[in-house]
Amino acid sequence: MYSWQAGKLTIVLNEKGQITSMNDAVSGKSYASAAHAAPLIRVLIDGRLEAPLSADYEVESDVLTLQFKESGVKVGVAIKVKELYMTFTVTCIDGADVDAIIWGPYVTTIAGSIGEAVGVVHDGQFAIGIQALNVKTIGGWPMEVEKLQFAYQSFEDAKFEYESCAAWPSSEGSLLQLFTRNRTKAARRPVWNLPDIEVAAIGEIEAEIVGSSIAMFGCGANRVLDTIEAVELGEDLPHPMIEGVWGKTSPAANQSYLITDFSESTMAVAVQYTRKAGLRYVYHPDPFGQWGHFSLKPHSFPNGDDGLKSCVDLAEGMGVHVGIHTLSNFTTLNDPYVTPVPDERLQAVGVARLVEPVIADDVNIVVDDPHPFATNLFRRSARVGSELIEYDAISGSAPWKLLGVRRGVNSTAAYAHEAGAEISRLWDHGYDVFFPNIELQDEYSQRIAELFSKTGLKQISFDGLEGCYASGHDGYGVNRFVKMCYDGWGDDVINDASIVVPNYLWHIFTRFNWGEPWGAATREGQLEWRLSNQRFFARNFIPPMLGWFLVRSATDQFEATVLDEIEWVLSKAAGFNAGFALVADMGVLQRNGNINVLFESVRQWEMARQAGAFTEEQRERLRDPKGDWHLRSMGEGRWNLYPVNISKPLVCNPAELQPGQPGGADWTFYNRYADQPLKFILRVMPSYGNDDASVKRPAFFANGVYMTFETEILANQYLVCDGDRIGKIYDQNWNLQKTVETSMDAPIVRNGGQTLAFSCKFEGEMKPSVSVKVFTWGEPETVEDSSK
Repeated sequence: MYSWQAGKLTIVLNEKGQITSMNDAVSGKSYASAAHAAPLIRVLIDGRLEAPLSADYEVESDVLTLQFKESGVKVGVAIKVKELYMTFTVTCIDGADVDAIIWGPYVTTIAGSIGEAVGVVHDGQFAIGIQALNVKTIGGWPMEVEKLQFAYQSFEDAKFEYESCAAWPSSEGSLLQLFTRNRTKAARRPVWNLPDIEVAAIGEIEAEIVGSSIAMFGCGANRVLDTIEAVELGEDLPHPMIEGVWGKTSPAANQSYLITDFSESTMAVAVQYTRKAGLRYVYHPDPFGQWGHFSLKPHSFPNGDDGLKSCVDLAEGMGVHVGIHTLSNFTTLNDPYVTPVPDERLQAVGVARLVEPVIADDVNIVVDDPHPFATNLFRRSARVGSELIEYDAISGSAPWKLLGVRRGVNSTAAYAHEAGAEISRLWDHGYDVFFPNIELQDEYSQRIAELFSKTGLKQISFDGLEGCYASGHDGYGVNRFVKMCYDGWGDDVINDASIVVPNYLWHIFTRFNWGEPWGAATREGQLEWRLSNQRFFARNFIPPMLGWFLVRSATDQFEATVLDEIEWVLSKAAGFNAGFALVADMGVLQRNGNINVLFESVRQWEMARQAGAFTEEQRERLRDPKGDWHLRSMGEGRWNLYPVNISKPLVCNPAELQPGQPGGADWTFYNRYADQPLKFILRVMPSYGNDDASVKRPAFFANGVYMTFETEILANQYLVCDGDRIGKIYDQNWNLQKTVETSMDAPIVRNGGQTLAFSCKFEGEMKPSVSVKVFTWGEPETVEDSSK
């Protein structure tokens, strides 16, 4: 029996190389599963898993030798015990050709919090963690190997598949796992969503299993980040700093930002909007005309990289950092890697050979292997030499003929090819892109790193990072892509990714800002996804973010964004202490007359959130998706927080009136708060597209008081009253058109249930309808900067 101390975790290994005990060194509590063996290492050979037969530890050299009986393999593992953790590193493999090694799975009885990305599980008191110490050590399990029976098929809120996760629930509680492949030899295995793909060998030292290395630790649940930071510093892992503080604990890590399509000519305006919102990052959603070479769009950046640098310099001079969006290794069809001469390093799903010669205008192409061409992808594209072709199908029997062939596509040249020439089926995607192989992928990383180094950019999102899987090298391909970028730009670049979080990259990624706004109302767009993300962030020790939210101008489908929508977002952000992105192109920023009001609200809420002004009890209430709130500044470092109730739309539709009945409606309304003046937003909605319609002399009656507005409100306009005598009329994009004053104060809306009566005169051949939302506010709560 051998025993080591990994921080507060006592690990005992038996003579068979199995971990038999994982105990809290302080309390003595055992966390090892009694039901399932946990070999320190398993080996994978020709699709067969093998556990060690014996283990021999040499104290003088701190090397553990594991002997595997069936294959005759011997694996040497160097062991180092540090103050807060210990490391295991493969030093040699002898006796057989091993395809992969698997660290674990190490089965624990902890079922509380399972951090599938960070590789940490805890029960609220004690935590056990596992960390990959280099890019070739991957969090998860080889995709081609069936998972072990005690691993759950899935779990609630899981963001990734089992094969990509360093921690996972099991029948006993949880498991921890990492693996390293032998990438020095070619193989066939499942890749991404395809079941059987040729994977090319790579030659670098990272391709070898020797050097695979992990750290293990145990600590109090409240010391996880301290311990991981010690691992980063002690093992020379990436340790990015944001504004002088480690990225995982920096208050700046989850600050919010503005996304807009700035250009060289509009950069100053974009920065002004960013500052109005009290934000310090502005981010371009689509700056590139090509993905691959990442050339900037010439109409936005006519001076190319130098023009982008001038934008960054201007923004930095005004206290704002600049970021950009990428699609990682997605390669557009207009990129020089694709046209007019396709790069031979574009990734293929398989390679065949021509059976017969092909002349320049020939559409009869016969190949010796149908399998690459039968794979179901978005396009049917192939490369022969420096020509791209497309085809409709492969014949159902030999001779294997490509059907419906189109030669010289995508501005490549059609020319003759000899029999025996290679023809590669290219890997494509629904974004109408190709992918590079792992060698070409390095050039993409180098270009991104150089762009950041040259221009001073400070933020990036690796959208589509899963495209790195197309190389066939699973999490290693992803690690390699991001690590090369990171090495090129260094610290202080806030970065995240779309849906890929390998264990090693947890150390590089600052955060993840998942949640998209497209095609849905602000309160509805991917709401459950956004909320489940917060649970993922919490269990993986990741700074929380709420995702992207769209600031709209009016469209046929949606109204322009208003204050209550933005404050709903801001209140949830405050509740979760999460950052977010506001998305608005430059045209929207200039059309929406509410922008100054919206951005002032963003400034106040974010100032309060970052000042720690909300109590935990307040934050719990702010997190309620059904709750609305208003924050009002009361001077430096002080705010009033009002609970708000917004009625469902109260509609008056003339089509539903009795013949001869004057225009009006009686609405039942319940005020859960104290008595207060009526506050409302009235919207005139055209019928059948009749924009010439209007309403005149709208009047409200409540609790014995009439309030009449002697005015006309056109279709697609709003009338707003904030509880006083003033009515403000806005166009559909909330640009103020005029104000009107009534002769009476706004009627009082009493606490409890009551009737609210409405009347008006409808004008137009197809009369409009009216929709009213009533706003009631509760008593304010004081919110103060926690540092004061």
